[in-house]
Amino acid sequence: MNSKFFDVKKDKQDAIINAALKTFALKGYKDASTDVIVKEAGISKGLLFHYFTSKQGLYDFICDYSTKYMILELTRTVKKSEKDLFSLVSQISQARVRVMRNYPFMGRFLRSLKHETEEEAVASIGDGISELDRTYSNIYAQIDSRKLVRPDQLSKIIDIIDWMSNGFLEENFKVDDPDPDALYDGFSEYLTLLRSHFYASETDGSVSVAREEVYERNETVMREMKLDMTFEERLMAGKKPLVEGEEEADEEPSDNESSDEDVTDEDEGEEGPEGNETFDDIIREAEKNIRNT
Repeated sequence: MNSKFFDVKKDKQDAIINAALKTFALKGYKDASTDVIVKEAGISKGLLFHYFTSKQGLYDFICDYSTKYMILELTRTVKKSEKDLFSLVSQISQARVRVMRNYPFMGRFLRSLKHETEEEAVASIGDGISELDRTYSNIYAQIDSRKLVRPDQLSKIIDIIDWMSNGFLEENFKVDDPDPDALYDGFSEYLTLLRSHFYASETDGSVSVAREEVYERNETVMREMKLDMTFEERLMAGKKPLVEGEEEADEEPSDNESSDEDVTDEDEGEEGPEGNETFDDIIREAEKNIRNT
């Protein structure tokens, strides 16, 4: 991808990310259309491919960004000292609520990764979903199961909660305007019901989903992803023709090609007078990135 996407204003970043999340989550990789994504995001197809070069490049970024974002939210929300099963589930729900406020379809997209079979998509998913699974496993490893009627059935109870959560969201998720607070208020009622059945004794009432202020993770994740790029990737990202007046072929961009004609000065905001970068410009940008790391 083009590293200049990291410098795009947050509202435009989020518009592109949310459009991609929604389309990939609802349609799957194969049937997802970049025409739908650019229309939803309110940008040109040329600009989309200027940043991501291809449909797979966009999917690769969305997978990486979503897993990192969710892991960051979970690790900053779930208390490492918490040992109660249903309190941990409540904190996980709290993290998902905050994610949904910023990215309504991120949770649904992440669930879709486990069912994706398209070869290009599977290659893009990589180890990200495994890392997310490990994060959940580490959270559940904190549980003290002695309060359960059957402590030996902890893993099955976790599966039941997970299935209930996914099923509840699929059943009640409003495609156009999901209300995360309403969804998780309803979910907490089911948690309370399960708690009363699985615990040997009940002492602290219903399970509630806490509502806290939204913590912006966008800049943190973007910064970490930018640091993950190699020197060569930073040097070459967004490179324009070095010869003055050199032009790209006048063709309509496909799902695997971008057209610089669709990238306006307003969209990019960082090009030279003629829209071309010189070799010195590239070197200066690379040196700046090195200093920032």
